[in-house]
Amino acid sequence: MPRRSAPEWRARGARGTALVLWWWCLLSGADSYTLDTRHYLTYSGPNASLFGYSVLLHKNGQESWMLAGAPRAQSTFSQSPANPGAVYKCKVTGEGCEQIYLDVTYCGKTCYPESDNQWLGVSLSRQKRDGQVLACGHRWKNVHYSRQDQQNKLPNGICYKLEADLIKSRPLIPCYKDHQRKFGEDYGSCQAGISNFMTEDLIIMGAPGTSYWTGSVLVYNASSNESSAYLDDSGSVLYGSYLGYSVGAGHFSKPEATEVVGGAPQHGQTGKVYIFKVETKELQIIFEVMGKKLGSYFGASVCVADLNSDGLSDLLVGAPMFSTVREEGRVHVYMNQGAADMKELEFQLVGSDSYAARFGETLTNLGDIDNDGFPDVAVGAPQEDDLRGAVYIYNGRKSGISRTYSQRISGSVLGVDLRMFGQSVSGGIDIDSNGYSDVAVGAFLSDSAVVLRTRPVVIVEASVLLPPSVNRSQPRCNENGQPSVCLVVSVCFWVGGKSIPGHIGMLYNLTADVRRREGFPSRFYFTGNGSSNIVMGKISALHNQVKCIDHQAFMKRDVRDIFTPIHFELTYELGKHNVIKTSVKSLPSLKPILQQTGDHSNLVTNKTQFSRYCAWVNCSTNLQVSAQLVLPQSHKNVPYFALGTGKTIMLNVSLANVGDDAFLPVLQLRFPSNLYFIKVLEAEEKYVSCETAEDDKTVVGLDCSVGNLYMNSLAKLNISFLLDVNQSSSGGDLTITVNATRENVENEDLLHDNFAAVTLPLRYGADLNVHGHVSPTLLMFGGPEDPDCSMHKFNYTYKVLNAGPSKAIGAKIVIDIPKTLTPYPYRLLSIAALQTSLGHCYTKDSPDGSDHSCDIPRPNIIQELVFFFSKITKREMYCMKNDSMCLYVECELGDVEVGKEATIQMEVDVNPAVLQISPGRHGVMLIDSTAVVSLREDPYIVPLQQAPFTKVVLEAQYNQRPRKDISMFIIGVSLAVGVLILAVLIYGLWKAGFFKRELKEKQEEFRRESWDFVQKTKDPY
Repeated sequence: MPRRSAPEWRARGARGTALVLWWWCLLSGADSYTLDTRHYLTYSGPNASLFGYSVLLHKNGQESWMLAGAPRAQSTFSQSPANPGAVYKCKVTGEGCEQIYLDVTYCGKTCYPESDNQWLGVSLSRQKRDGQVLACGHRWKNVHYSRQDQQNKLPNGICYKLEADLIKSRPLIPCYKDHQRKFGEDYGSCQAGISNFMTEDLIIMGAPGTSYWTGSVLVYNASSNESSAYLDDSGSVLYGSYLGYSVGAGHFSKPEATEVVGGAPQHGQTGKVYIFKVETKELQIIFEVMGKKLGSYFGASVCVADLNSDGLSDLLVGAPMFSTVREEGRVHVYMNQGAADMKELEFQLVGSDSYAARFGETLTNLGDIDNDGFPDVAVGAPQEDDLRGAVYIYNGRKSGISRTYSQRISGSVLGVDLRMFGQSVSGGIDIDSNGYSDVAVGAFLSDSAVVLRTRPVVIVEASVLLPPSVNRSQPRCNENGQPSVCLVVSVCFWVGGKSIPGHIGMLYNLTADVRRREGFPSRFYFTGNGSSNIVMGKISALHNQVKCIDHQAFMKRDVRDIFTPIHFELTYELGKHNVIKTSVKSLPSLKPILQQTGDHSNLVTNKTQFSRYCAWVNCSTNLQVSAQLVLPQSHKNVPYFALGTGKTIMLNVSLANVGDDAFLPVLQLRFPSNLYFIKVLEAEEKYVSCETAEDDKTVVGLDCSVGNLYMNSLAKLNISFLLDVNQSSSGGDLTITVNATRENVENEDLLHDNFAAVTLPLRYGADLNVHGHVSPTLLMFGGPEDPDCSMHKFNYTYKVLNAGPSKAIGAKIVIDIPKTLTPYPYRLLSIAALQTSLGHCYTKDSPDGSDHSCDIPRPNIIQELVFFFSKITKREMYCMKNDSMCLYVECELGDVEVGKEATIQMEVDVNPAVLQISPGRHGVMLIDSTAVVSLREDPYIVPLQQAPFTKVVLEAQYNQRPRKDISMFIIGVSLAVGVLILAVLIYGLWKAGFFKRELKEKQEEFRRESWDFVQKTKDPY
């Protein structure tokens, strides 16, 4: 089955810093991790024999072997079977390989063996305890009945159990039954041995052809000589599932129990894996898991390993045909939670995720090859890199397994032309006696196999020892004859591992003051290296011993930062190591390598600090912050900021230090993004420097360093920040926070007053003014020329002005005007036209039953005479709240900008006849119309006037010219009264003798007498 690989192989050497010498980089970059790729061993078999289809490392006494299956090889012992396949044994230190004799002559009462194309060597496994080996050929056939009556050959499959000396062997044909002759039924075509696995007592063989390729797992207990098999009576395994395509065994339920694993990659076209409990005759399923993607061939390979070393086996399952593009392959990892409760990890192993790599075709437990206490796993990707193949090494961890591989070994980098490298992998045997298991890899398409030896792993515990503090006032060292302040840095190494003889060289870099403040120079340097804060060295250590070396680090004379701790950093790498030769003379010694585990690094740090004399525990500072806003507006003694004014805001912050000296104090201001920072008043005098740091899209950060590096104990600073508001801001309450930080220690119980928050109230402050007038202003009623229903038109005009300082949000005007003469129902006036320059207006006329007819009762003549001759009085007509006798006009003006005016014009028709209804009329009738302006009710709107209003009065005066009938009546009555008065007067005169002649006669006489006094002389001239 296909699979995949990983990025180009990575060297896992030292992890130093950029300051490590270039020759260190060459040294670490040239080598791989645990498996050595320089001194590999190669083996080859006959052409087209598929030599290396399976491989197995084997050891018997002092002899080490590499066994290779060649399923298409011709036997060297007999020429009669055609390509029966073979198992080759290759001495690690010898030349060439030779076949192991494996054959069967008698297989049963109704059995006749046929070894042609039996694929011997398709699978190999080894028992750890006694070193027994199992080699199988799954296409071995029983041809007893086909020879007699031309029935089907029965591909039962065969396995050979070899003793550790690889000479004695015994055939196993687990699927053979006497008189069984039907192909496909039961075990007739089981093909046992396509996969196999051995434990101390059990021989496990896969039989995928059982029951028409449903498949089965066969278990033979060598101790009790009993056989068990899985019989699918419940239908848990579907036809054509190929159960047994891969097998394994481990301790899943408890450490002392052994359970069997079987893969069925064709189950439901997604694949499935089972864990079986071994009963006397049958296998019982205790766990099963199905693949997740169609055609992934999930279960084509399985691997049992206790990845986290908790005593219970974990499970890896290969899905080599998993495709995102084409057959990249995946490996699923299932961790044992106890009692065979397997939980899949959140990630899968992917190698290099290469096209058509078939990553996961082979899974092998290598044992602990990096000496970290956890087993490691090899994953083959034989078709990666255009069938050249690759093998990936993943390391076990406390958490399960590393997500990324620690080493990738490609078939193209080993110096030989390898094809399908990684189709088979074997480990667990130390062939060169260096204490570490080595690894064999098959490359069957090039009829080759390779043995990769494991390098010794050196475990290093490094430390940097420093004094607890540095006293600046006591120079205890001399440099160039001058007293200097210094400290002694001890670099120590402990070297361990599996019996590493001789001296082990260590190369290291020691760097002083690595975490100093940004922009500050290093405060310490090493002698003999100018003014550099780096020193390089080497040391030779012995196995399981601690070796130290001292370095003097001198303090520079102009150090101002005494608050930041002094950090030292050590990076190291293995140096030269003269290794004693191994007992295998022909194998060269391998260079050791540093162990690289998940929690281990080649970098060590430590720190010290300057001595200080402090009043507080831990030399703690104690910063205290308070803040107050100075706002340009207030209303009813409540300050606020009026939107649209363009004025600035002043934030006054008080920072006090009531503890020990504070190093690099910083005020951190955080405010919404619609506020802008302008400047800090007197910034230079107070050593305030601010940098804007936008935390996110809605909050802006302003970090202001305060003071000249320090803020002394009991010091206090008052700092004023000028802020501006975005003109497009909306009303609301904005929170401005101020937090005081410092680089040195401040005790946790003192941090509560390092924070202050103020609220900036953004409000719409609007001053609305309203005035109005009516034209014409006077209405005459009661004239003789006024017919009923003669309407008079009047134009009402109202103007609303926003005097600011903010725009008026949701401005509204309500106009009322009486529509009847209370208590009469007759309609006095109606609105004929209505318009506004802003927004829209509408009329509200309550259904009060007012009469629009012209049939208005007129006063009788007596009422008219009484009203005519009565004293002139006034009556004022006005509206109450929600008055049904009034008309209301409401205008929604919307948002009125500062300085903008809204004009409302209203044309009103007035029926003066209604004003003549008596009783109720007066000589002067005042018709009041009131206009009230308001803003939308909102907590963020401040009306600077409470309900501004105006009143427009239309004055109606009674016309003193009476009606015609009243006039005639008055004239007639006046004539009659005049005649009567005249008669009375004449009568009185008559009675008084006015009309007698005595007086006249006396007057005549008097006139005559007066004439006699005039001279009667002639004019002399």
